[in-house]
Amino acid sequence: MRYLANLKSGKEISGHEKVFGRAYSTLKILEAVPLTNYRNSSKLRLAVSIVGHINELQIVEPSVGTAIHTLNLPDDSGHGIDSMVWDEPRQRLYLSVDGSVLAWNPAIPEQFNTLVDVEGASVAYELRLDSSGNLWGGTYPLGASFNYNVESKKLRVFDRVAEDTDYIRRLALDGRGRVWMGTGSRNPRLFTFEAGKPDAVHEINLPVDVPHGFIGSIDPIGHYLAVTVSSVSEQLILDTRTMKWHEPVTRVWASREISKASSGRFFSITSGHLHSTAFQGMDDKQLGKVEARGILCIIPQNGRILIISTTTDGILCETFDLGLNRVRATREIRLTPSAIKIQSLLGHSDGNIYIGGYKANGIAALNPETGVRWNSGDDEQVINQIEGMVEYDQNKTYIGSYGSADLVLMETPQNNAGRKYDRIARLLTEYSQSRPFGWAANSSSVFFGTVPEYGVSGGVLGKIDPATDTVSWVLDGDGKGFVSGHSIIGLAADETYLYGTTSVRNGYGVEDTKSPAKVFKMHIASRKILWETSPVESAGALYSPAITGGWLAVADLQGVALLDLDSGQLKKRHIVNNVKNTSYRPGWLAADVRATPDGLKMVHAAGGGITVMDYVVGTTHSVVSTRSHDRHGTRLTVGADGHVYGILNQTTLVQLALEPELT
Repeated sequence: MRYLANLKSGKEISGHEKVFGRAYSTLKILEAVPLTNYRNSSKLRLAVSIVGHINELQIVEPSVGTAIHTLNLPDDSGHGIDSMVWDEPRQRLYLSVDGSVLAWNPAIPEQFNTLVDVEGASVAYELRLDSSGNLWGGTYPLGASFNYNVESKKLRVFDRVAEDTDYIRRLALDGRGRVWMGTGSRNPRLFTFEAGKPDAVHEINLPVDVPHGFIGSIDPIGHYLAVTVSSVSEQLILDTRTMKWHEPVTRVWASREISKASSGRFFSITSGHLHSTAFQGMDDKQLGKVEARGILCIIPQNGRILIISTTTDGILCETFDLGLNRVRATREIRLTPSAIKIQSLLGHSDGNIYIGGYKANGIAALNPETGVRWNSGDDEQVINQIEGMVEYDQNKTYIGSYGSADLVLMETPQNNAGRKYDRIARLLTEYSQSRPFGWAANSSSVFFGTVPEYGVSGGVLGKIDPATDTVSWVLDGDGKGFVSGHSIIGLAADETYLYGTTSVRNGYGVEDTKSPAKVFKMHIASRKILWETSPVESAGALYSPAITGGWLAVADLQGVALLDLDSGQLKKRHIVNNVKNTSYRPGWLAADVRATPDGLKMVHAAGGGITVMDYVVGTTHSVVSTRSHDRHGTRLTVGADGHVYGILNQTTLVQLALEPELT
């Protein structure tokens, strides 16, 4: 085998063996916004935003129980809708998409216009409209708010509110000319200024100690402000006249959602019951029972309350009669699912390719041989966005779920309907971790490596005992990370040793650690590091370690490095593309490599391209599509059939061709 021999560039490989479009299709609703006086009609409409890459905006007419428009954002709209606000006088719906603000006109429903690109912002958050018709919003990574005058088309991006934040995720306007902003990811707190005096920023610390996390919501309530924050169940109450905190409201408002003011009161839901609360004194009354669970919005309407919530297939509209103190009418409205961006892949011995989706809840499966598809449904409550997975045996698969770094056991019998999901550990609480990216297994153990929580540096390394489904140990380097200041993003194991790769990318909001990425070897029984090395000085992240042909293969953006298993010494580096490690910020999933079961080939993914390395012939082959705009993703897996599978254009699963056509 010619693993260490130089590889020559060979013919391109055209197309794919099999293509599975919309591999993960499901319905996850982000937000619902009332469209009052829609096209001068008294009938209420709702704008509903959906996670995914098609059908992202659906306009619903509750009175007839259907969506009147199902719309796709422009193809270049990236990660989907982050927030929406309705401009009733101008009859425009404004949407923040990545770092831009788009406008949608009901009179021309198929068209979206870009109003403004917020310079320097990757994401624009929490659009709000003031009484003069000016748009306001927050940003990442600027840590600043912005203002856009729709008439003059003038954009103003204000200064970063504090050096320790990259985020303004929450923003509110109190109706008295004051702008309120909520920060993260370190030391979340409030900042405020008068709209006419944006340079006079006032900082307000929280009454509770929250080292890292985010302001979750800001709701003006008369002279008060209701504020929620990560890991705090109560609603914190600020008197905006004195800037002093009052006693918190301990009754948790479901989905942190409350209505707008109505006769000096607002409405919220707790434990399946609608409540009415007075602005003054927070006098609270329980009114009656409702079915709503995932609350989207609560709308007062002349003696009744319209409650919009999520269901498995769409939304539920409940009309609560304030005179009768009960729900008078309900209507379920089906919405159209979207195609979810593929976040993670796992080829399984049961023949399925398991798929985790970006911003999705749950898991999907696709059998390439039979074409049968299945997913757990977006109402699955244990699994959030899946960062990584590993099969221990045919009955047990372990999943790393984003947000709280949940470690989840998925039991995998042949009957999909019989699957069970058990959270066996949550690493956020004790170890401040967020994303379990690295996974490996041997005959007796499962291992995981993580990316830390927002505002935190250093990932952890841990072991699960499949016999008891408990975590045996976690190594966190005394809070600095198993490898200090590095995330653990890739793992490989045999019966005696564990190998891992790192990224200098920390939790969001923390600067990258100044160091090249590392590869390490650990003796499992003693938990001692035997060697640690940085084989590629230009790489801030190394991915997907694999024991192949007696070598340890690790990927970077440019190709594959082969290391000696005993010493960690770099033996060969195969550069297979023109992508430079220094051209991109180090990531967590920006490259991948997989070997075919016979070890004769490796497949590398990075920078939108796929390269096949043939160690028998001694050649490399770029996999190209018939369409010039196609781009491959950076997740690969090997199926039970021995084929290598990848991602095309974010939502399509493809079986890769590994041989050029004979001529």
